[in-house]
Amino acid sequence: NDFSYNINPPRQEVTHHLMKAEYFKRFKNFGKIDIQYDYQNNQRFEFDIRRGERSSIPAVDLNLQTHTLLADVIMDANLDRKVKFGLMGRYQDNFADPDTGVRRLIPDYDKYDFGTYLTTEWNLNEDVIVDFGVRYDFNRIDAKKFYITSRWEERGYDEDFADLVIEDFGTQLLTNPVFNYHNFSASAGLKYSLNAKSYLLGNYSLSSRPPNPSELFSDGLHHAAARFEFGDLRISKEVSNRISSTYSYNSSDFTLLVDAYFNFIKDFIYQRPSGESEITNRGEFVAWEFVQSNTQIFGVDVAASYKLSDRISLDNKTSFIKGYDQTDDIPLIDMPPFSTINGITYTNADWNNFKINLKSEWVFEQNEFPDFNFEIFDPTRNEDVLLDISTPPSAYHLLHLYSEITVNTSKKTNLNIALSINNLFDTNYRAYLNRLRYFADDLGRNVMLQLQFNY
Repeated sequence: NDFSYNINPPRQEVTHHLMKAEYFKRFKNFGKIDIQYDYQNNQRFEFDIRRGERSSIPAVDLNLQTHTLLADVIMDANLDRKVKFGLMGRYQDNFADPDTGVRRLIPDYDKYDFGTYLTTEWNLNEDVIVDFGVRYDFNRIDAKKFYITSRWEERGYDEDFADLVIEDFGTQLLTNPVFNYHNFSASAGLKYSLNAKSYLLGNYSLSSRPPNPSELFSDGLHHAAARFEFGDLRISKEVSNRISSTYSYNSSDFTLLVDAYFNFIKDFIYQRPSGESEITNRGEFVAWEFVQSNTQIFGVDVAASYKLSDRISLDNKTSFIKGYDQTDDIPLIDMPPFSTINGITYTNADWNNFKINLKSEWVFEQNEFPDFNFEIFDPTRNEDVLLDISTPPSAYHLLHLYSEITVNTSKKTNLNIALSINNLFDTNYRAYLNRLRYFADDLGRNVMLQLQFNY
């Protein structure tokens, strides 16, 4: 075929529209009132290779509309004690078009959210600031979903959720799951100034998160990830207890931020391979399922920068994180490996605010991971073979280049011209957290030219 920029199936097509309106007013000796409404419309198509002319019909067609209303009151007239409280209301309507002719991955549902919160900040003295916050959220999910009868019974739903069935079609069941969740969160922190350049911060937070519709209802082939995904109606909310501490130093030549944290999560919701596969007319796909377990996650993040001169500076960002599934006594899947990013930047205001940055990104190989490998039958060999879906890819190193200038076009306008080149040397690599790493390398050299006119 002649060269074309057209992307043939399998492919995705996503459009997102946002409309937002905000009103605020400040009152003397009181504070500020802020009201915001926003509407979002997200349309997602996933196209697959299908027979005849059906490749032009999306295999997944999801439309999610969201209405959100926020109201905040900020009482900051007293500089030593600030109070903020507010309300949040949200309505979501998800429509999964049945005209795709493919079993819907996510069902139709209506989701209602209501939240209220209160935070306060006290300046006890020049060196100590204390903050505290509480929040309550109510979430309701009302869905209409078809289940294959055999799968409904296989998962034991016929015993635990028999009351959800509203119509029996023999091979399929139409169900109406309605779930309500009550979630409480709280946090308390203390900031202690060591001197004019540095401070220590300690924080404890309690938070809870309800399952989202994907975690509850996923039931079929997720084309964008090339995997079968199964939710679980039994999934409940997760509750997190997090302790963190931060050290910050900031001077004219050197800045340093070190953040260490420990997080224990009860009934943590995550996705992992089930040890089984699903066979379709397109071939065999690994099945992934949403599960819950008690987990602990801890790590350290470091960010630093140093000015060698007025025009040359160095910066570093380093991240270390570990996670463990304590219920099954295994490492957590999809934990980011150790990574460090180092950069050098040259700036010259006399050259139309010229700036050039060279960045080095070094990602290590993940050495702690769960073993979810299993055997499948290979008809070409007429024997069972091991399917390795657990071993992380090798470490990799990338270089990125960014440069920009800003040209004044008049007294009130200017033109910013920026050139960025990611993966400068077109290195072949695969990222552990990329769901498509089983099938293809990650993005190669990517060159982008940006023109921004400011007026």
